[in-house]
Order: sequence, then C-alpha cells, then structure tokens
Amino acid sequence: MGIHNMFVKCWLYFILGLSLVVKIGLVLTSGEMYNLQSDDREYLKTAQIWLETGMFTYNDPNRPTVFITPGFPAFIAILMKFIGNGFVLEQTIRILQAVMVIAGLYFLFLIGKRMFSEKAALLAVILSTFYPPLWLVSNLILTESMFVFVLMLLVYVAIRAMETPSYKWGVLFGLVWVLTVYIRPTIALWPGLFFLLLLYWRQIPWAKLVKIGVVTAFVLILCLSPWWVRNYHVSGGQFIPLTKSGGNPLLLGTFPYHLPSIEEQRTWHKTENLWENDEFDSKWAKQRIKEGFQNSFWFYLKWYTIGKFSKFWGEPFYWLPILSIPKALVWSYHLLLVVLGFIGMWFSVKNRGAVAVMVLCGYFTLLHMIYLAHERYSVPLMPFLALFTADLVIAKIASKKLRGTNC
Repeated sequence: MGIHNMFVKCWLYFILGLSLVVKIGLVLTSGEMYNLQSDDREYLKTAQIWLETGMFTYNDPNRPTVFITPGFPAFIAILMKFIGNGFVLEQTIRILQAVMVIAGLYFLFLIGKRMFSEKAALLAVILSTFYPPLWLVSNLILTESMFVFVLMLLVYVAIRAMETPSYKWGVLFGLVWVLTVYIRPTIALWPGLFFLLLLYWRQIPWAKLVKIGVVTAFVLILCLSPWWVRNYHVSGGQFIPLTKSGGNPLLLGTFPYHLPSIEEQRTWHKTENLWENDEFDSKWAKQRIKEGFQNSFWFYLKWYTIGKFSKFWGEPFYWLPILSIPKALVWSYHLLLVVLGFIGMWFSVKNRGAVAVMVLCGYFTLLHMIYLAHERYSVPLMPFLALFTADLVIAKIASKKLRGTNC
C-alpha cells in the first residue's frame, strides 16, 4: 500500500470513527426524543406480537399481514428476545442503526473508489457524514438505516460482479438482493434493469452472463419461496410475491402538493380489515387519477412530473432537529448536493458503474412519482448524489491545477 493510499485510509477511518462516536453520544443523550409515534411504534409492536404469538402482523394484531416484509421487524424481534422491550431495546436499535449507516458509508467509499477515484470516494464519505438527514434516520426506528447499508452493499456487489463475472459473485449478488428485498421490497426490479444494462454493454459474453443470471435468479427464488408459501397460506390462496400494500401510497400520491391530515385519512375506511382497505384505496386512487386528468389535465400532468420530482428530490427529510442545526442550513446543503450531484451525473455518462447507479436513482424516482413522492424515501440515495458531487468537485480542482500548470 502506497503512502497516498495509507493517508486516504487513515482519514476514512478517522471520519467514520468520529462520526460513529458522535452519533452514539447523540443516542445516549437524546435518543428517546426521536419518536414519531407512527411507523416506528408499529414496527416495535409487530416484533412483540411476533415473539409472543408467532404471528407476523402489522397495524392489526388479530390478522397476519402481507403489507410489510419481515426483514426489519425480524431484526427488532431478535434484539427483543435477548434484551426485552422498552428503553434499552430502543436505544440499542438506534446505536446499531448508527453502525449500519457508518458501514454503508464504508461501502460507499469502496463503490466510489472503483467508479471514480479514492479522492472522490473519500470526499463523498465526508459529504455524506455531514448530511443531517442521515443522522436523523439513524435515530428513528425505521427501515432507512438498514436500507442504506444493504443498498450500498448491493451496489458494491453489483459493480464487483460486473468487473469479475463469476458464479461466486452471482450467488453473492442474489443473496444481497434477497436481503434488500426483505427490508425494502421497492428495490426488487432494479437488478433486472442492471442485467439489461449488462446485456446492452456486451462486455460479458452473452452465454456466461445468462448462466450467472440464472444462478442469481435461482438464489432469489429459493430464498423468497418461504415468504411466497407463507403469503399464499395466510391470504387464502393468493400469490403475493412481495407485499400487498400499494393502495395507500398510490392513493396518497393523488393529492397534489399536500397530504390529507391523519384525522381525515382515518375517516376514509369503514372497516378495520387492511385487505379490504387496500382494495378500496387502489380503486379510489385510480378514480382520482382518471378524474384529475379529465378535469385538470395540465395541473395533474405538472404534479405527476415536475411536482413529484421536486417533492422527491427537492426537500430534505428533517422532521426533527439534530444538534440544533437550523433547517435553513439543512435545506441549503441538501439542494447543493442535489444540484451538483445531477451535474456530476451528466459528466459521468460514459462511466458504466456510474450509469448503473444513475439507473438506480432513476428507477426509484419513477417509482415514487407513480406512487407517493416523499422526501424520506430519497434519503438512502443521497450518498450516491454526494459521490457524483465529489467526483465533479475533484475533476474541477484537477482541471484548474492543470490550467495553472500550463500557464
């Protein structure tokens, strides 16, 4: 290892280590204030009921659920089994989530190193480390922190599989893909898009790529089949490959530029049966979309294009303060990363690893423009924008030095 590499690694470990220490300190001193009384409470309740009764539920303790995947609740349930419920459990979850985010940023460094350079990778880690919403999701008991980690791991394994196509990387990619799906099922289709990119680029012989793809698909099917069997059993004979929860986000996405209050949403359903409510939400959502485009075509077209795009990327997820950092500063930092990140994408279109990440960002953007565009869902993607920002900055600095030398 050269002196430069050692220097970069020392800075990387120092930044990640310092960030972890500060995050754990934040958890220990004020972690309990990060309580939304929303999905975070439901995940804890799901884990408790799962341990006590063996039934995997969500929102309704009397019925098995197919509305969430079991990855994150299983993580909570394992901890709950050993340390019990309550304050200590929640603080432990927050500390482990901080570790997950730090581990995710380490894999971001590995991704950036292979895509661009060590300097760009290190700067991306620094930019992500100081991004307040990533600190916030470390303290909230939600899927974001775990998803940051597994998403970075998935992209890293995808790049390694692209560079060194083998059955080993194909199996590993399949395993990480399954793990990611069990935590956040919206990721499910991106590996298929990645496979199409590999077919298009033709850098891997077609026959070899197909064979490795079959192995990866076999791993996915094998690991998801217990979930399919369970869903078939609890649903009375329906094949539910991931979840049955598209109605609510589809419906909420039909309300332009604002969401109805929780009190109003509670008046929509006449039953406590989540299955019936999901079907109701889906039908009403389709009706609202149809009527919206018929009666206010340009308004709804703007909402389903510019409006949702701006909502997804233009607002930071900063519902609760972190270390008294002003909201205006967080907004400014967020918009800087977004603007420079997209400019960096423009200059990286010839980099195949970068294109795979761009497709990932585009995939999630399109998905949430169809359903619910929410700033919370873009948080796991922000480290990638930090990476494109870092490469752009490093390239500009190198360009200025080169011009100075030529002068």
